[in-house]
Amino acid sequence: MTMPAERTRALRWAGEFLREVRRCDACPEEIRRQAHVILRHYPEDWDIASQAQRYDPQSSPFCWLGPEERRDDETGS
Repeated sequence: MTMPAERTRALRWAGEFLREVRRCDACPEEIRRQAHVILRHYPEDWDIASQAQRYDPQSSPFCWLGPEERRDDETGS
């Protein structure tokens, strides 16, 4: 079962990946263009963090996003 913090991290990582693809000169132009189109409406990191901070399992039976738990082995921003 995926936990809310794991969903938050996956959503953030997917955005980071799409931004990397968009800047990658080695990627085909069509792939970079598609990454750009997807990112046009993709939530920014601050949007994701803001929604994750609303995590309250007591008020909602299903919390989609939750605060991330930072791990020592995590790299990136």
